[in-house]
Amino acid sequence: MMKKIFGLLFVFTISLNAQTSKEKVQELIKEMQADKMISQVMDQMVPMMQQQIKASLKTEEQKQKLEKINTILFEEVKSFTKEMVNGPMVTIYAKHFSNKDINNLIKFYKGKTGKKLIELTPVISKELMQTMMQNEIPEFQKRIKERIKNIETK
Repeated sequence: MMKKIFGLLFVFTISLNAQTSKEKVQELIKEMQADKMISQVMDQMVPMMQQQIKASLKTEEQKQKLEKINTILFEEVKSFTKEMVNGPMVTIYAKHFSNKDINNLIKFYKGKTGKKLIELTPVISKELMQTMMQNEIPEFQKRIKERIKNIETK
């Protein structure tokens, strides 16, 4: 009987820790402003999606529905962001970080440096992408072409 009670207490404690972990991960995600980051990525994708949708519309009747289609697209992006932040993101963070890690990350993101990181991440990402596209990618492509050319000539 005593073993059963201890067993139930153990299972209850593990379940409580898992719940706390999920709640802590949700707190971390909130502090990281992950919904904003995902929204920013999706905002960059929406114009491409809109172009693809517009190109796929054949008839005038379909083209007249473009405004409604855009509304649907924006609603779905908002829904997608919410689903990602409340579902897979929580699961993935809980899988890879202990409660102690999550607490440390929360403390970091609540602090001055964490807030600065959140604020500057979009700026840094944009600068990095520009640098890559203008400088690094052309050089990268050039090296690949040269190496392929060398293979072909041998």
